[in-house]
Amino acid sequence: MMPSNSNDNTVITRRKALAAAAAGAASYRRILGANSRIGLGFIGFGLIGKQHVSDFKKLRQDVDLVAMCEVYRPRLEEGLAYMENPRAKAYRDFRKMYEDKDVQAVVIATPDHWHALLTIMACAAGKHVYVEKPMTLFIDEGKWMIDAARRHGRVVVVGTQRRHGRAVAEARAIVASGLLGKISLVRRAEARNIYPGF
Repeated sequence: MMPSNSNDNTVITRRKALAAAAAGAASYRRILGANSRIGLGFIGFGLIGKQHVSDFKKLRQDVDLVAMCEVYRPRLEEGLAYMENPRAKAYRDFRKMYEDKDVQAVVIATPDHWHALLTIMACAAGKHVYVEKPMTLFIDEGKWMIDAARRHGRVVVVGTQRRHGRAVAEARAIVASGLLGKISLVRRAEARNIYPGF
């Protein structure tokens, strides 16, 4: 038994003390778990935006899909349904979504000319950003985006999957290892056929 407080007649057993500590730790873990989930808002629900929602739906242990912003109403309605979260909010103006405290990060999948402005404004609104490629249309936009991310302490990731995909990292390691010998010629071909709805 653990000694009791001289002013208290209750006796605290080791088992009770450990149970109290475990309960406190379990409560703390629940709090940490809640805080580690990120509320995501999506801007744009076209071809790429739909793919992002699909990918993030697989990560529900880490993210909550809480908002969809799309100017074209039929796509907005489709996007909300596709998110499969009945509490998700709909926006047609990204500025209103940036005011939403439940949105901690945004996924920007709009036409290219919107990427820089939406990223800069998201950082200023306190949101972290995943923005589709191309990051910018001209060099100064990139400088402004970096400045905004640093000034507001935000994380900004650009959707260049070929830079951070697992398969590409493995291929890069194989080439760097010398296993393939000296590479003197690389040929590449690509065929792409996209029509509405993939």
